[in-house]
Amino acid sequence: MFAFGPVIRQPALGRHTGSVILLHGLGDTGEGWAPVGPQLRLPHIKFIYPTAPTRPITVNMGMRMPGWFDITHLDQTGLLNMMKGRPFDPEGVAAAVSHVRTLIEQEVAAGIPLSRIVVGGFSQGGHVAYKAALTHPQPLAGCIALSTWLEPSLKDVGLAAAVPPANLQLPLFVGHGSVDNLIPPVIATTTQEVLEGMGCTNIEFHMYTGMGHSSCPQELQDVRNWLLRVLPDLPATREEVQSMSVGQLKAFLQGKGVNTTGMFEKSEMVEAALALL
Repeated sequence: MFAFGPVIRQPALGRHTGSVILLHGLGDTGEGWAPVGPQLRLPHIKFIYPTAPTRPITVNMGMRMPGWFDITHLDQTGLLNMMKGRPFDPEGVAAAVSHVRTLIEQEVAAGIPLSRIVVGGFSQGGHVAYKAALTHPQPLAGCIALSTWLEPSLKDVGLAAAVPPANLQLPLFVGHGSVDNLIPPVIATTTQEVLEGMGCTNIEFHMYTGMGHSSCPQELQDVRNWLLRVLPDLPATREEVQSMSVGQLKAFLQGKGVNTTGMFEKSEMVEAALALL
């Protein structure tokens, strides 16, 4: 059993009404994806970046690095065999899914309902995100899957038999690069077929021309637009406005298009915010 790394938490700049858990790819850490939250400019959302355990990775000659699970091969033949139902490291995947569920439970305990929590990830992290979201007993707000895959035989976490019917309507954002030489585009299109074959009906799929095994500004903009649909900011109550800190009030007002330059007194900000309700 490998110990999971630290978790980075970026509090919502404004009123916290939703949470996004983002899982990094192989060899990365939570810090590697921490710049994404500020880039998305969503002041009502808290971003959470867990770090995978450091473990030997077979495909990298047994070198130890952060990885949600072991990977034995990444050649074209091996990947295609995997997509025929031979998943990587079922025990490692199951442990990673359990870790994500713990993070979800922590957000629920803090007052954020499941319907306001999104799980997502890149590459290895996206694979875990798929399985954590689709197998969750109650529906989440959605799942972000970037440059990743989902094989059809999912017995490693009981997915084939354990997808609650309500999760088949789970909003899915899927992004992939047209020149990804690590997880080839054919894997993305096959994953699309797997999802549709399971009965998933709410998939937003993007193939980004010229993008490799990475992300790009257009993908992040599309993720932002999608998040605004599945986690729209909720109207504030008078009580919530009056209990906000100065920083939260500024973020709230700026998010509504109000210029806060020259506002120095908290009472002035509260008055302006209440006028927007």
